Amino acid sequence: MITAVPDAWLSQIMKRPVHRIAVVPDGQNTLEPSKGFYYARVPTDTLTAANELAALGFHVVDVSVTLEREVEHDGAPDSRIRAAVPSDREAVMALARGGFRYSRFHLDERIGRPTADEVKARWAGNFFDGKRGDHMLVAQSGSTVVGFLQLLHAPDDALVIDLIAVAESERGRGWGKAMIRAAQPLARGSRLRVGTQVANVESLRFYENLGFRTAASSYVMHLHA
Repeated sequence: MITAVPDAWLSQIMKRPVHRIAVVPDGQNTLEPSKGFYYARVPTDTLTAANELAALGFHVVDVSVTLEREVEHDGAPDSRIRAAVPSDREAVMALARGGFRYSRFHLDERIGRPTADEVKARWAGNFFDGKRGDHMLVAQSGSTVVGFLQLLHAPDDALVIDLIAVAESERGRGWGKAMIRAAQPLARGSRLRVGTQVANVESLRFYENLGFRTAASSYVMHLHA
């Protein structure tokens, strides 16, 4: 069965009705898309569901890859990495607004870069409102916040990297690795988990070099009705 669940948060940002699609295998398709934006995530081994969505006009904008590795509790604390505080909000949102190129919003040409950037900025801002994420770490160089790492605890107790961004001028200096290392004592279970995009080769290499390995993949599909 294919059903649509309203997404009020994205609807506000995109200024039109937005719905998340839920797909239950071997059911009856009851979806009749009306005006708005629809999105779905379908495992890559579920081609029947992907084909059903394609028949309704959905198209693939991204192949999402989930990677995992074991938590390692080692090394001394890094004084450059600390927990985020309310006064970090503006800096973090600015990093998020300019820190992404390969999200499903950025890869969909019909959404547009300004809207895609705003989605990421508000996503990070939600942490400071208590609406998204269980922890946030920031990387600080001198008095400047140059990176952030937003984290959440999954139902299976994996520690999930929800968002991570580093200022463009500071990339390649080890900030991402340092933040991930500093996050590990926050884990409740034994696994670290992260999602990225097949199109983001640099990100895939970064995580693989840190010992992450592919655990799952999904088609991300959009419909602009």
